[in-house]
Amino acid sequence: MNMKKIIYFLFSLTVIIVFQPFSVHAQLALSLKSQVHIQADTIQYIKNQNLVMARGQVHIQQGTVNLYADNIRYDTDSQDVQANGHVVWQDGSQTVEMESLTYNMRIKNGKAFNIKTTVPPWITIGSEVDIEKDKIVIKNAIATTCDYSPEYQHYHLETDKITIYSGDYLVAENVIFYIGKVPVFYFPFFVKAIHDVRTPFSFSTGSTDYLGNYLLLTNNYLFSPVNYGALYTDYFSKKGIGIGFRHEISLNAYSAFSLYGYGIEEKDTNQFRWESRLRGLWAVSSSLQGRVEADIPGDGLFSQYYSVARRDPSLVSTQRKYDVSMTLTRQNYTLGLLFDRQLLPDPNDPLEVNYIDSQIALPQINFSLFPQPFIDKNFIKYDMTVNGNHTYTQANGYYVSHLNGDFGLSESKVFLKTQTFYTRIDFMEAYQDVSDVGITQGAGSAGNTSSVNANTTWAGRWSEFYATNATYSFSKKLDNLLPTDPADGISTNLLSAYMEFTAGSLLRARTSTSYDFTVQGAPQGAKLNYLNEQFYFTPLPQFDYLAIVDYSVQANAIKDFNSVLDYKSTKDLWRFRISGNYVDPNVSNTGYINQGVSPPETPTFEIAGEVDLALFTNYRISALETYDCTNAVFESRSISLYRDLHDWEAQIGYSNDPTNGEQLFFTLNLKALPGKPISVSDQQLQNLNGIRNQGLTGSASQFQ
Repeated sequence: MNMKKIIYFLFSLTVIIVFQPFSVHAQLALSLKSQVHIQADTIQYIKNQNLVMARGQVHIQQGTVNLYADNIRYDTDSQDVQANGHVVWQDGSQTVEMESLTYNMRIKNGKAFNIKTTVPPWITIGSEVDIEKDKIVIKNAIATTCDYSPEYQHYHLETDKITIYSGDYLVAENVIFYIGKVPVFYFPFFVKAIHDVRTPFSFSTGSTDYLGNYLLLTNNYLFSPVNYGALYTDYFSKKGIGIGFRHEISLNAYSAFSLYGYGIEEKDTNQFRWESRLRGLWAVSSSLQGRVEADIPGDGLFSQYYSVARRDPSLVSTQRKYDVSMTLTRQNYTLGLLFDRQLLPDPNDPLEVNYIDSQIALPQINFSLFPQPFIDKNFIKYDMTVNGNHTYTQANGYYVSHLNGDFGLSESKVFLKTQTFYTRIDFMEAYQDVSDVGITQGAGSAGNTSSVNANTTWAGRWSEFYATNATYSFSKKLDNLLPTDPADGISTNLLSAYMEFTAGSLLRARTSTSYDFTVQGAPQGAKLNYLNEQFYFTPLPQFDYLAIVDYSVQANAIKDFNSVLDYKSTKDLWRFRISGNYVDPNVSNTGYINQGVSPPETPTFEIAGEVDLALFTNYRISALETYDCTNAVFESRSISLYRDLHDWEAQIGYSNDPTNGEQLFFTLNLKALPGKPISVSDQQLQNLNGIRNQGLTGSASQFQ
């Protein structure tokens, strides 16, 4: 028998028991096969029965499973464990408390009665539990996130059975939702992510002139952490009942799909109003991805009239839009392809139900080459962008092909360790095969257009507290000028600069302006923009002040002035904010507009005050008031009362402003924020593509 087998045999049959006095535990290590470790005040091993008896602060550990109890009986052959007295079973983040447990360490199955399990933030109690390798099944269960005693819990779910899968999500059957002791809703089937404490439902109410009094109810559902959605059921006193849904699903790290729809049969007009949206992100690899999107409103007025019912205001636009895009990303370049169609409401249709083609791109292609070494890797770089499209526009009524390319040279140098000088020159060539409607000369006509652009920046940090920046931009068309273009073709000739003083987080002051050399036939002051002064002062964490001023040099007067003072208590028991805004419509950067022509307009001055107070322990009140000092009238006001309900929160509020009129609202939510939607936006697409184009200059930018 070789040495390895001898060691294995000895570890399999030998028990090492170490008894130590007072509070030190006895320890027992069992065979290499089972990898079971036992600690207790006393341990008794009955060898001929393969039985271990442990008493007092017993701890059994095998892999990720930990079992604690007052007493245990462990069969080393079958690996059955019988535990009694203050039993706690743990596996990862899952914890089950019970009085007794029968559990098999080999197959990781067990059964217990009268249990309490905690998988943060959920607390669940039940009459019986079955513990399996990848799930826990609790019968006759009560679940909640409120850790108050049962008689004081704000809400709970009563269910026939709850199944918790690997600490990721739970499935409940025949669920009754209680607020306090009052049953409110019934769910035949309910799925919830363990670590996504998204509200199972949310409720809000209010009133608008068009809809009347309204009640909005959202029921969230979840099949898995990456496959979930929401159902919308809304009531409007003037319009009737609106129904909607939204579903999100993630296929992998780069692919996601979102579907949304909402509709209502208006009882006063008998008109069916609706909107919908489809959006998806697909990926063949981490470098080849694309997007499919369709925004389809039923009419162009829906988003205006039903804005309160749109849980995500960015869901659907007022125009119909369809596009399919693809992006290929490499280390040195990106290549994009886009098929796009946009339709706008017919201006001759007051209901905006009929849509007509506004623009169709079949296709649009973009190629961007990131900055590359031109002569030496540390001296002069070049970049390039090429764009082409075959586009139909309503204004033309036919397709026009465009092609333009941009080639740039750039260089950046650091000197004196604190000064940076950057410059870039690019040349652009554009081609159009058919003239735009009504254009026979210039960039809107067929033919070529050439231009040159230059940009130079000098950034300097003169000390720890003082920095400056100056930028000069120049653009000139070389041929094919529009009648509205300057005779010399120069469209941009601008010098802008700022200087900034900082003193840590205590103080920051910045002064900036610009000088436009292209201004012709106007006073010298027209070339010089306003002097913009920004001042930020934070002497204490509880106090901060800011002031922003635009000053006209030509008029020697202030154009506008905005100031905000914010003060709060150390523990945020109260907060006070006051702001003022002054605007003089008679002042411009060329001087006084109405001087010597007509009586000057009256400058306006508005002040706004906001107070936020903590009342008692769980209440907070906020009030905001805006007052027009010029006309001596209140412009807008709002007030809200917030109630902390431990794990829930409630808020009632009132607002009145010139845009939305009077509104009254009430909301009830879990304090936890809703889960982040999977919906793919342009920004998310750019992030998922992993395109790092921060070093790009000029028009060498990534395709979206």
